[in-house]
Amino acid sequence: MKRAHLQSLEEILLPYAVEDFLSANWGNTYKHVAGWPSKFSSLLPWERLNEILQQHRLDFPRLRLTRDGKRLPADAYLRYTTGNRRKILVPRVRYAAITRELRLGASLVLDAVDELHQPLTDLAEGLELFFRERIQINAYAGWRTSRGFDLHWDDHDVFILQVNGCKRWVVHGPTLRYPLAGFSKDNKPQGPPLWDQILKAGDLFYIPRGFWHVAFPLDEPTLHLTIGVHNRSGLDLARWVMERMRVRESFRKDLPRFATEEIRSDHLLQLRNELLEEFDNDLLNRYFDEMDANATPRGRLSLPWSAAAKILPESETTQLRLLSPRPLELRVENDVLEFCSLKKRWRFSSDAFIILQRLETNRICSVAELCEATKNEIPIETVRTFLQELVLNGLVAIVSS
Repeated sequence: MKRAHLQSLEEILLPYAVEDFLSANWGNTYKHVAGWPSKFSSLLPWERLNEILQQHRLDFPRLRLTRDGKRLPADAYLRYTTGNRRKILVPRVRYAAITRELRLGASLVLDAVDELHQPLTDLAEGLELFFRERIQINAYAGWRTSRGFDLHWDDHDVFILQVNGCKRWVVHGPTLRYPLAGFSKDNKPQGPPLWDQILKAGDLFYIPRGFWHVAFPLDEPTLHLTIGVHNRSGLDLARWVMERMRVRESFRKDLPRFATEEIRSDHLLQLRNELLEEFDNDLLNRYFDEMDANATPRGRLSLPWSAAAKILPESETTQLRLLSPRPLELRVENDVLEFCSLKKRWRFSSDAFIILQRLETNRICSVAELCEATKNEIPIETVRTFLQELVLNGLVAIVSS
């Protein structure tokens, strides 16, 4: 099936190879990849941005305006209405006011636009499958020359996709490696920048966590997306390990405040030894496996079919989408297929392997395709019944019929 828009790291990095990016840049240094003017244009056209602003109840701080590094007050571009009977405040964009502020040099920021526009949802899902981490995509639009933000660093890795127009980016190296949210940003770099150039429509720019950067519009309409990749750190691993220590009596036991030095020393030694037992060579695999198994899916509705008495439409061209937010690790033992996803363990007959493997490989399959793949081993009605169960339990969604 030909895809209408970009959905993978490989596609957004073109013509730069994923292998080269991972070995030379990922988590280490910035990277500029020149593209072509229409490369990202289908991800968020101006027309679609207008529709989002008009059709959704967007509130501060998800929707905000900034100018010269400072946020504008929300009442400069939003108003709040109430119903006749309910006292609930409903945010509305003040179209004339927001347009006036943008003409005066403000930048528009819209967070989590991947939850508002299907092509960006698809891209975020594809990147989450690759990185196995949470992805958020924000949109930034500018018209004049005022910067939206001051020189700053982010506490996560960022891909910048220049959708329309141009923008000047200035990048400095980190003054503190791998900073975390809440760390001071007062220690700004003093020397010349590492990179000071213009991103053009279709260009990609990668900035690792902690690299200082600032962007300037060039007195023309400009629209770019930032893809934030929120990677886990050693602190996340340590918190997970400590949570696991709750099952151990020695870690639940009160600390020996009033004991002798010998008893204190013995207690610390026991804690240390039990903690080190957790830090075996398989620790990272166990941690990553549990994080993948518990990853929260974005979710998709399959109405009207999923609420009907007969869940799966009759048409064999019906398209099904696998909703697992992480790749499925399918294991077969003693004729039983097992895997973990959506915060639970799934167990099926090994006959289901072909169906789930095909869904895992393609992510979207037709009923006819899955029936054809199993035609010599599983009756069609059995396949359809199995697919209905997957839809009913949220592992698969019907995306077209």
